[in-house]
Amino acid sequence: MAFIKHDLIKKDTVEARLYQELIVTKIIEKGNSLVVAPTALGKTIVAVMLAAHKLKENKENKILFLAPTKPLAVQHEKSFKKFLEVDDDQIVSITGTTKPSEREKIYDSATIINATPQTIENDLLNGRLNLKKFALVIFDEAHRAIGDYAYVFVNLQLQKHNRNALVVALTASPGSNEEKIQDVCRNLSIKNIEIKNNEDEDVKPYVNEIEIDWVRVELPTEFQKIKLLLETFQRVQLKFLKSIHIAKTENKNYYNRIRLLEMQAMLRKRLSSGNANPILFSAISKSAAMLKVAHAIELLDTQGIGALNNYWEKVLEEGARGKSKAAKNIIANEDVKQAIRETRDLFEKNIQHPKYAELKKIILEQFKAKPKSKIIVFNHYRDSIKEVVNFLKDEKKIKATRFIGQATKGTEKGMSQKIQQQVLDELREGKHNVLVASSVAEEGLDIPSVELVVFFEPVPSEIRTIQRRGRTGRFGKGKTIILMAKGTRDEAFYWTAKNKEKKMKTTLNRIKGTPLPEQSTLLNFSENEAEERIIVFVDSREQASNVTKKLFDRDAKVIMKQLTVGDYVLSKDVCVERKSVEDFLASMIDGRLFNQLVDLRENYSKPLVILEGNIDELFTLRNMHRNAIIGALTSIALDYQIPIINTKNVDETAEYLYLIAKREQFGKDRDIRLRIGRKGLSVSEQQRYIVEGFPLVGPLLARNLLKEFGSVKGIIDADEKDLQNVENLGKVKAKKIKKILEAKFKEEKDKEAGLNLPRKDD
Repeated sequence: MAFIKHDLIKKDTVEARLYQELIVTKIIEKGNSLVVAPTALGKTIVAVMLAAHKLKENKENKILFLAPTKPLAVQHEKSFKKFLEVDDDQIVSITGTTKPSEREKIYDSATIINATPQTIENDLLNGRLNLKKFALVIFDEAHRAIGDYAYVFVNLQLQKHNRNALVVALTASPGSNEEKIQDVCRNLSIKNIEIKNNEDEDVKPYVNEIEIDWVRVELPTEFQKIKLLLETFQRVQLKFLKSIHIAKTENKNYYNRIRLLEMQAMLRKRLSSGNANPILFSAISKSAAMLKVAHAIELLDTQGIGALNNYWEKVLEEGARGKSKAAKNIIANEDVKQAIRETRDLFEKNIQHPKYAELKKIILEQFKAKPKSKIIVFNHYRDSIKEVVNFLKDEKKIKATRFIGQATKGTEKGMSQKIQQQVLDELREGKHNVLVASSVAEEGLDIPSVELVVFFEPVPSEIRTIQRRGRTGRFGKGKTIILMAKGTRDEAFYWTAKNKEKKMKTTLNRIKGTPLPEQSTLLNFSENEAEERIIVFVDSREQASNVTKKLFDRDAKVIMKQLTVGDYVLSKDVCVERKSVEDFLASMIDGRLFNQLVDLRENYSKPLVILEGNIDELFTLRNMHRNAIIGALTSIALDYQIPIINTKNVDETAEYLYLIAKREQFGKDRDIRLRIGRKGLSVSEQQRYIVEGFPLVGPLLARNLLKEFGSVKGIIDADEKDLQNVENLGKVKAKKIKKILEAKFKEEKDKEAGLNLPRKDD
């Protein structure tokens, strides 16, 4: 076996593969590139070789490798340490759990930084990171670079401040839709696409065969009976919707989930436009009921009785509590009532979907052929995952365990990344031999290669299909089996994914030879212009907001603080409370709104409320009387004397904030008052307010200090021992107070970090 020879690549660690060397050569020659290749073809090795090339060009260069999750970032750190002749302490991984002060040091000292994109985005927004330092930036799982995902923002800043950096995007599949592929390329400033498939002649010697098979099962008669009852319910709803000219047809097969959602959106649009016809509310309820019953049919078709029975319990609870009018209508229907009774009866008899028996048979056959096999079973639904694990545990040979995401759903807690990693380690060690996993196992985690992958149900996404399949065949022959229930959406999903994958390859090859779209960037500010940048103080809770990113894109100097009042401070006079339409209504109900208005009015001479979204939806989103909403809007304008600006979206909100800040700051005193207090305070109130600004001093201690020393000056003149005579003021507090009082002032121009603002309290 031949190995790559390079000054910065460890001897005999990287196998010499011609196709990888050609990809690297083309990227160096052509610039920013998207590399599309199946799992196990060595996309990470391409990144390693490019890193070695850039570091050899200039030893001062830095490399940034972005990955969607912490475990994947750590995995890449291990890869770089394994292959590169770079000191281990110069190769690091950072995430949001790394302290900001430590991250700043890492950016300055480390050579290769592996990070999650959200961490980099936050540090760019907070001014902790300068992208000019990086010669190579790698985006792993690059198909995510669409919409508001952090990759898009990071690359936009990279192109504004360091267009010379080489961008490399890695993915097994960017998608089949040409528009989406173009979006990924545009968002990552891609100029060149490199594609490799298992069928390529220069790749074949290095790939292991993956046998793909699908197993069809018949739905039992009892299942068909329940399905017929639910389909009857669907037809009745469609008949009504067609009679009022909402539905185009009574054919239930036409109205899949996407078309039902489109119908709901159209109905809500009619309501928001002022059409308050009661029949529209009935139509919305019936379309919502159809969506719920369609989900029940899907569970019956693809998962079985256990998952369906759990779902009915949730619908019954929703209906009983009056949470959902649609649920109430569903459980009142005789056909659905009968379907629920039939489901419960089968559940009590422990009747399973035929996929269960077939799955156990497949797994046992695999262990018979290869006793030490490791297997992943992918299942989309958490309820089913739990049931599948319990079903498989009856067999002594099968050591099954579940593997799910971090989010808590209902009463079921998610798995933290620490627990996920523990489960994966136990799989490697042989404590488990079957992993029953949700979509979390498809990407973003260092999951060991397995001999068999089973799809409990097909997925309509070509990206997810490719990722699932890529979990096998890394180090030997692999096998993928797809379970399908005949005559159900399983079959439709299987062929959808297959056709999308075929379309993806055709689309990629077609656009490879055409000019790729350029990402538009804002004009760079010169150093002199940068000194005149608009300053916007943003509450830290708004950090993840797209408004904050839009302000940053406009080259506003965004400074994150824990603001006591408002979301944005634009000058010493102007403070803005930003509300989405939905949040405005929610804050009316829970009482937050009027407390926030009082704080705005008392602390700033020019308070402002920005109401973001379609204002007509104020009267349709919640079941609130129109007069109550109009009354609230009127009260804000007349009683609180706070103007309201309605903006359509985040872009318009950012535009208003920027222009108001510009109007307030240029040509005026630019110092912005951040420590707030009511105007017109009495002398004693002002004294207490000043003293409460000392470290660890609250209202009670402030009173005690003023009583003891008689004035603010008396406190300032007191020494440490005198301070300790005050009740509840110990040595530590006294020392900190004196340190602040005696410290020399040093203006921190870049970060205004000297302000210690209290946390915003809604």
